[in-house]
Amino acid sequence: MKTRFIATAIAIALAAALPAHAILVNNAADIPLPAPIIDFEAFDELITTGPVMVAPGLAFTGDQGSVLGAFIADLGDNGLWGVGNKFAAGGSIGELRFTLADGLFTRGVGALVNHFAIPAFPFSMVISAYGQNNQIIESYTFSVSTGASSLNDGIFAGILRPQADIRSIAFKGNSLVLDNLTIATPVPEPGTAALFLAGLAVAGYMARRRSS
Repeated sequence: MKTRFIATAIAIALAAALPAHAILVNNAADIPLPAPIIDFEAFDELITTGPVMVAPGLAFTGDQGSVLGAFIADLGDNGLWGVGNKFAAGGSIGELRFTLADGLFTRGVGALVNHFAIPAFPFSMVISAYGQNNQIIESYTFSVSTGASSLNDGIFAGILRPQADIRSIAFKGNSLVLDNLTIATPVPEPGTAALFLAGLAVAGYMARRRSS
């Protein structure tokens, strides 16, 4: 009885620590509430590779030529971004990454995105979620086509996990643009609560065993 109880508690704790499969979401409403939105309006054409805090506990890093608070971007056949709406922009070929503070994780994050495209080279984007120790836990490739006459148009692209194990999210692409970064409320390190509860269960069982 004792061995079976302890084995069950350990199995529950290990299951909580296993990687969970994610889904690529295309609607900001799919990100669990409350979901803070970072719109980059507080920045004014800040050219930086970071790190720069864009929200409490959330740091930005990017490639050479990245801009926070950009106000204009020609996306070729994907139209124009700007005109009264600030956003984040990557370099010619690069990355925009957002990383939570140590010990914090989220289960869902995404943003409105687009990228430069021309008929001969439509290009594509990659969205990747990183977990503990900076390892990729999910990655998706997709393209955006919004039309040469579009203005501030794009698609919402995000990753949603069954549990909070995303430490950072990266968007990669050719002259990519990004706005309205939406992130589910960060929580402490995944698995900690399950392991703690399993430990309490084992301790409780042993205490009852001793008292009997």
